[in-house]
Amino acid sequence: MTELELRDLRKTFSARGRPAVDAVRGIDLALRSGELLGLLGPSGCGKSTTLRMIAGLETVTGGDILVDGSSVIARPAQQRNIGVAFENYALYPPLTVAENLAFGLRARRRADRGDVDRKVKEIAERVDLTAILDARPAGLSSGQKQRVSLARALIREPDVLLLDEPLSHLDAAQRDTTRRELKRIQRDLGHTTILVTHDQEEALSLADRIAVMRDGVIQQLGTPYEIYDSPANVFVADFVGEPAINLLPGIAEADGHARLSPTVRIALPMPVPAGREVVVGIRPEDLSLTGEDGGLAARVVAHEPLLESGIATLALDGVERPLVVLTDPEVRLAHDDRVHVTADPHLTHVFDAETGDSLR
Repeated sequence: MTELELRDLRKTFSARGRPAVDAVRGIDLALRSGELLGLLGPSGCGKSTTLRMIAGLETVTGGDILVDGSSVIARPAQQRNIGVAFENYALYPPLTVAENLAFGLRARRRADRGDVDRKVKEIAERVDLTAILDARPAGLSSGQKQRVSLARALIREPDVLLLDEPLSHLDAAQRDTTRRELKRIQRDLGHTTILVTHDQEEALSLADRIAVMRDGVIQQLGTPYEIYDSPANVFVADFVGEPAINLLPGIAEADGHARLSPTVRIALPMPVPAGREVVVGIRPEDLSLTGEDGGLAARVVAHEPLLESGIATLALDGVERPLVVLTDPEVRLAHDDRVHVTADPHLTHVFDAETGDSLR
């Protein structure tokens, strides 16, 4: 069992004749032994660069990386005992699955042939690869290739396991199955793990905690529930959640409401100084369609019946941005229907319009 700590970790890319690019700008993280941390963010935010620095595949501009309290900055990749499952699988085409799994152990020359064969058999049984040990990568499905890549990282019994977009090349059905397998394997083996992903569903379902990144900086660190229910700023609120959160600009009024347009006002969950420009955030599932006696009047722009639920896109009078509402499966709406919608103030988020930071 291993603890991992990043202290003010930074990476700057520079090239002659070009301005320097700060890819990672001072990350501080501490992972508990056996924890799975999701590093979540859009492409180019620095999450894969962070992973590569931990693995020793990228030089560090500043800061430190500690494994069980000891710095590994000066150690080359092969001396860090960190397993990596790459996004593109990185399997050796001429080798069988068994040979791919054994390759790293034999290259390190730390085990005899019998011990290598035993470890290959054990990891193959755990990751469900026994039936394809004699196959070559070209004949494998994407899901099988991903399991081989994962097993190859696990067979070396790493102190830390790094997963770089492990499910990005799988179709929806394979992704669901492999995600469940991945969670089971990580829990069974107890490896301290960092999962790099741009897929919020992947992070929310797998991770014990999530670090949301943007432009090389961690925007928020917390449990999946904390990230979803109490986003630290507009970026986190907008990035996490499907359908995406409704973000409506408004101006706070003295009576505890925000004015979204000359005719549309909405209750806020706490007092905000009158005249302050805010962004009101309401998740689609926290809105309800009501009878004509209550709520905000709206016009139906579109309705998508999705069997288990529906997604209604509404227009509020004078409000430029549409309002998305998750509806019950039996609800049927047509274009231009008139409806009323209500929001629970306790489930409403309020952000400062200038900084984007949460006011709750």
